[in-house]
Amino acid sequence: MPELTQLQKLKIWLDVPEEDTSKDKKLLLMLDRAADKIKQKRNWAFDQPMEKRWNELQIQVALFMWNKQGAEGETEHNENGVTRKYENADIPASLLNDVTPLAEVVM
Repeated sequence: MPELTQLQKLKIWLDVPEEDTSKDKKLLLMLDRAADKIKQKRNWAFDQPMEKRWNELQIQVALFMWNKQGAEGETEHNENGVTRKYENADIPASLLNDVTPLAEVVM
């Protein structure tokens, strides 16, 4: 079985049929933004591809963005006993806790 692309994996998580391409542009934007956030935290060059070891995290961040659509700036919401609060309107720092920044040695 050939390896799945990031887009294919994301569509599986979201229960979007592979042949349904109507959401592909938005999903690819989310994957790109997730990769940029990981590279930013990693201090990785934006013109370089993201390291493959962060592929699963990229999917997790994209899923977070998908699920938060329409509630980006929400700070608190109560409905039927359910309370929602968000760290901020962006990707929570806690999602990127496992990303270790690269550092340079200055001599």
